[in-house]
This record gives sequence, C-alpha cells and structure tokens, in this order.
Amino acid sequence: MSSNVFRKVTLLLSKWPLDLSKKGRDIGEHLRHKVAINFPQGETSKVHVQEWSNFVEHLGNIANNKSLTNHPRILKSSATGLSVEECKEIVSTDFLSYVQRHEYLKSVNPNKVD
Repeated sequence: MSSNVFRKVTLLLSKWPLDLSKKGRDIGEHLRHKVAINFPQGETSKVHVQEWSNFVEHLGNIANNKSLTNHPRILKSSATGLSVEECKEIVSTDFLSYVQRHEYLKSVNPNKVD
C-alpha cells in the first residue's frame, strides 16, 4: 500500500519544481527532504498511509492551482501594488541577502547616507 503512496508522492514532486532563487527556503526543496527522510527505502518504506495520502492530496491542490481555478482573480493588482514578477524578485534569497547586508552596513556606519 505504501508503494502507491510513494508513486503519488514522486508524481507530486515532479509537478513541484525547485525555485533556485529561494535556496534553503524553497518549499520544493523542503518537500524533497521530507520525502527522503520518510521514505528511506523508497516504495518499501513503512509510512502512515492515510497521513501521506492526505498530505499528497492537499499539496496536489496547491500544485494544480485548485483554488485559483475555482476562484479566479479578476484584478491583476495586489495589496503591495507590485506585479507577480516583482514579488518573486523581492522574496528571492539574493534580494533578501542584499537587504540584510545593506541594513548591516547602516548599523555599522549610521551617519552615512546612501
């Protein structure tokens, strides 16, 4: 029975790409790590089948944009006023590192104005 769940999990992971701009914070990376820990022997691993079936179903809904399909957005705007691409850039690891470095530099030399 766990072999069926394992196949569903691997199919789900194939639909969930890694976002390299979020290294160490990407949900796809986290999911792959969780699967590797819980399925050390692959299909023959002993897991709680119902729990993993629910997990796959819920994550599958997210991966397949079920809510977006059922409730499409009418407007292209957001609360921030930014586009989808701009939001993706802001949450990237590179941008967050840049902001942290910039804040660190401000705290080291508070009189310097950029």
